[in-house]
Amino acid sequence: MPYDVRVRIGDNVGWLRMAGRRPRPCRCGALSTRLCDWKTGATTGKRLKTVTCDEPLCDCCTSSPAPDKDLCPTHAAQWKARIETKR
Repeated sequence: MPYDVRVRIGDNVGWLRMAGRRPRPCRCGALSTRLCDWKTGATTGKRLKTVTCDEPLCDCCTSSPAPDKDLCPTHAAQWKARIETKR
């Protein structure tokens, strides 16, 4: 769904029409650039697509246990606890 964004360049102010969904803020208030990839165990539909947490994350609040994987602080703590119990 398109949305409008107010843009200021110098003394000029204008509006841009953006495509897609409006980005949600991270829990710290910054604009999110990533989503949590923790698998919740739930599935949807007939194709049994795995559902992920999808909590919005900024670059500072993410934890990356593997390339192209991002975890929110809650699931990063669960991941750390799981790794420590296997040792």
